[in-house]
Amino acid sequence: GDISAQLNDQKELEKICLQIKDDRKPSVIIWIGTCTTEIVKMDLEGIAPKLEKQIGIPIVVARANGLDYAFTQGEDTALAAMAHRCPEYKHCETNPKNQSEFAHIEIHTTLSQKVHHKNELTRSNLVLFGSLSSSVASQLNSELKRQSIFVSGWLPSQRYDELPGLGEGVYVCGVNPFLSRTATTLMRRRKCKLVGAPFPIGPDG
Repeated sequence: GDISAQLNDQKELEKICLQIKDDRKPSVIIWIGTCTTEIVKMDLEGIAPKLEKQIGIPIVVARANGLDYAFTQGEDTALAAMAHRCPEYKHCETNPKNQSEFAHIEIHTTLSQKVHHKNELTRSNLVLFGSLSSSVASQLNSELKRQSIFVSGWLPSQRYDELPGLGEGVYVCGVNPFLSRTATTLMRRRKCKLVGAPFPIGPDG
């Protein structure tokens, strides 16, 4: 591509990111690729690592242009990109005699049926993914806790440095019905186990 154009793009993005850093002091910056960036062939993935080192803030690139994605796929694309930045989950052996450290997944449907997942979950390896306000997320955490389901983390988290660990031995469940790309990334790329649940608890609604 045009080297001068790439340098101009980087300078403009650097100026904007520095302004955001000064004004907002974010823990992470997410670049959403739109139709315009696709048409002019802006190399967001190539520029992001360079600026990330310069400004000292993680930059996540998510492609959500209208040429390839529908309107509702913006959140899905951003979360899928952020899933790659989550730390690796370190499995710790748990004493099987300590039954209080385990909890069955138990989901109540509208038919008052109970769906039991055959695997047991420790308190430290259930991650919910999907964007909710902090108040709603807290209410959901409390409701699940009353059902002996303990949530270890959220994607996205309140801060970038609080992203949950992902990997084998981690169960994930979506809270929105349009996060199929994120679910696929978590299963195939991060080797997590997806818990199927009807909306509004999971993406199978």
